[in-house]
Amino acid sequence: MIVLTGDIGGTNTRLALADVAINRVRLREVERFRNAEAHTLDDLLRRFLEGKSRPQAACLAVAGPTDGRRVKLTNLDWVIDSEVIAADTGIAKVRLINDFAAVGYGLAVLEERGRVVLQPGEPVEQAPRLALGAGTGLGVVQTAWFEGRYRTIASEGGHISFAPADPQQDRLLAFLRAIHGRVSVERILSGPGIAQLYRFCWKDAELPNPAPTRSAEQITDAALSGEDPVAVTALRLFCRILGQTAGDLALIAQCLGGVYLAGGIAPKILPILEQEDFLAGFRDKGRFSAWMQRVPVYVVLDEDVGLKGAALAAVA
Repeated sequence: MIVLTGDIGGTNTRLALADVAINRVRLREVERFRNAEAHTLDDLLRRFLEGKSRPQAACLAVAGPTDGRRVKLTNLDWVIDSEVIAADTGIAKVRLINDFAAVGYGLAVLEERGRVVLQPGEPVEQAPRLALGAGTGLGVVQTAWFEGRYRTIASEGGHISFAPADPQQDRLLAFLRAIHGRVSVERILSGPGIAQLYRFCWKDAELPNPAPTRSAEQITDAALSGEDPVAVTALRLFCRILGQTAGDLALIAQCLGGVYLAGGIAPKILPILEQEDFLAGFRDKGRFSAWMQRVPVYVVLDEDVGLKGAALAAVA
């Protein structure tokens, strides 16, 4: 079956056609668009489909909660309606799913070469899995084995409250509360969160205010090169809190099937994730610290995992 698949984030949209069979997805004609280049998703779909064969079905992974038919994106002023898309494109079956639900589906076709092991753990076949990933926001999804295959459980886990674990993080919470009021983990574990962490670490080091304005990408590059000690501190703190959050979420469903770090940021900061901060935060669970070492942890390198997952969901 030929499927239109898409991954619509807060900043970018990726669209592709996919040949889908049982537990197999082959992508072709993958294109990336900047959302700022279009007024609506419909504009991008028309551009992408022009001159192409009509797909038999479509599934679009969207950055926000959806009932499968309609969504208002969390970090972009777009409203997407499956019935409008069907009418505009002539595709009879159009489905919307949460972008991290698509990642959950995509784990079924994730190859060994598409991931890096952070902690081998003791994998348990058919045990629950967890995927989370930082990008424009923080996506979270769990999958559970039911009736012979993994079923995806969509989640808005990125909006749980941040729970500081030490005095430095207490100060971070106070810093962010003054800006946002309630502080969710997404306020930290995202691209905008990295910029906030940098400003906090600058202030916490009692350097002359204000901190220079730097994008998340600039901060990440400076941390990876080691040229900016404040950027290094910020990214190490990011990894520690990512580990704490991933560990908390893994405890909820005893995710011995594995924890997968997806999204755009994790692969880029892999050298920092491979240092001690992430796993220290992940394992620091008091009476369950030893148990946490049994949980396999991976970084997803396959940037197409969400596209492949959405393609699978189209025929599920």
